[in-house]
Amino acid sequence: MRLLPTLTLALATALPVAVSADNAQTQRFGKIKGTGAVSSISGAGGGGLIPWATLSSYAEDGQLGGTVFASQARVDDYQLDIYGGAFNVHDRLEVSVARQDFLIKAADLHIRQDKVGLRYKVAGDIIYEQMPQITVGVEHGELRDEAVALSVGAKDTSGTDYTVSVARAWLNGIAHRTTLLNVNLRYGNSNQFGILGYGGDDEDSRVNVEVAGAVFLNRSVAVGFEWRQKPDNLSALTENSARDLFLAYFPNKRVSFTAAWVDLGDIAGAADQRGVYFSLQANL
Repeated sequence: MRLLPTLTLALATALPVAVSADNAQTQRFGKIKGTGAVSSISGAGGGGLIPWATLSSYAEDGQLGGTVFASQARVDDYQLDIYGGAFNVHDRLEVSVARQDFLIKAADLHIRQDKVGLRYKVAGDIIYEQMPQITVGVEHGELRDEAVALSVGAKDTSGTDYTVSVARAWLNGIAHRTTLLNVNLRYGNSNQFGILGYGGDDEDSRVNVEVAGAVFLNRSVAVGFEWRQKPDNLSALTENSARDLFLAYFPNKRVSFTAAWVDLGDIAGAADQRGVYFSLQANL
């Protein structure tokens, strides 16, 4: 069963969720600008490479919110295009979907994958409570194009990851700027985000760590980093951790734009895959 319905396009994602104490004007939404974060490559709210404990959009308790996004990563030998969206229920439950289209440039070959996610805020708040915000999530991927994954030794062409995310923002953080830190634990066996299937003949630890940090330079601009540890399940191919350095621009609560330098490491035998990432998100 295919998991992703066609969504309305809007360019989108990958950035932090930092906040500004001076920016408490409510506009149509109640939250401070920036706390809606952006969209990850799986469609969940957070940064570009990983979800964060924050939920998508600016919905508060008793409100509904949504996002649509489109993103593109270009590295030396590959290109990844993603579009999708997320729906936030009462700032407690998030449902997300994304379609990934991975292009192997040399062969002009596309590998498409559908992602669907569900995340629930368990406790806390990134700003207003002593306890940091804690969110648990489930992320399921299903390949539409299975041949490459099977040829490199993947056990399955679909799989599920489970995440626990913890985040805290300090309004008077680094250099007296709003500063955010997010840490994830991920349990799963996806190969290259699931693009090369799930599991393999040399299955590595299923528990991996993901970290993100951001500093808000002013009310509208944030800079930061993400690091994502990945399993190394295929004896024929080496898989490295992924990382990025990003700049996010929040002109208002309706849209956000992200630009990043990304390092995805070795992918399918092609070494040192580095390049750029761009994303645009719209809040509904």
